[in-house]
Amino acid sequence: MLSGNSTPDLATLLTELSACSHLASWEKGERIHCYIKEGGYELCQSLATALIDMYAKCGQIEKSRELFISMKEKDLVSWYVMISGYAMHGDAKSAIQIFQQMEESNAKQNDLTFLSVLNACAHAGLVEEGKFLFSRMEHNSVNPNLKHYACMTDLLGRSGNLQEAEALVMSMLISPDGSVWGALLSACVHNESEMAIRISTRVIDSDPQNDGYYILISNMYSSMGWWEEAQRTREMMKERGVGKKAGWSAI
Repeated sequence: MLSGNSTPDLATLLTELSACSHLASWEKGERIHCYIKEGGYELCQSLATALIDMYAKCGQIEKSRELFISMKEKDLVSWYVMISGYAMHGDAKSAIQIFQQMEESNAKQNDLTFLSVLNACAHAGLVEEGKFLFSRMEHNSVNPNLKHYACMTDLLGRSGNLQEAEALVMSMLISPDGSVWGALLSACVHNESEMAIRISTRVIDSDPQNDGYYILISNMYSSMGWWEEAQRTREMMKERGVGKKAGWSAI
């Protein structure tokens, strides 16, 4: 496009930055940033937010922070991208700090901003902070959805608060799905076999085509010496046409 002497518009630049984000191509993203500065483009909210997102996904979180601070006006998407950027990098404290700044600026939070900061707490094991933020959802008139519950179940389960995690699931006002039951099963299968047995049927019924649940439950029975139950779980997989998916990794 440039070699043909065509000038990229805003939509083109946003698309290019999105492509760099998905490829984690920091060098190409930075070249586009330089082109934006040299070309005299106005750094509007959408363009600044796209740059913040690109740098965060390319591992340059400090550059994201610099751009974020330099923004004169921040919309909901800008706050969300910065919070999720820190969450992605495992920096829960910075994610919470940005979330608090968002509250202080009177910007209205939504379900996505809460989900990002809760995810950060879950990965960092910040139980009390996560519980406080979850309680703040009601104060901000945001109704928790299945992803929020799955995140809180994971947070409580990872930290060993299994009884509290189960109580949360059982008290849900919406019907738990596979992600919620799966988070609870993954947390309790190695430490609380009674609970795992108790919820195993619910887990499989919630997502009958998920091979991971059958294997997890079968392995649990095997470790307990319950060979018949382990075999029955494997047979259930065959009867329902569920096959074990090949493993893969992403770098």
